[in-house]
Amino acid sequence: MRYFFHIFDGSELHPDDVGSNLPNLESAKRMAQVVADELKKGGQFSQSSLVIVADADDKILFECEAS
Repeated sequence: MRYFFHIFDGSELHPDDVGSNLPNLESAKRMAQVVADELKKGGQFSQSSLVIVADADDKILFECEAS
């Protein structure tokens, strides 16, 4: 299944127009956590970033913040 990892930086949404093929929702959750944690390391701009995971129909499946 294709999952899209959109990034919300606190004021603007940065859409993922490509997405990633992953085997299941659990894999998408792990990927979203990795992305969120890496964004947090990126400095002041990304400190408030939120990863929003959607399916191919643009249905939001869940949101993830850095741990």
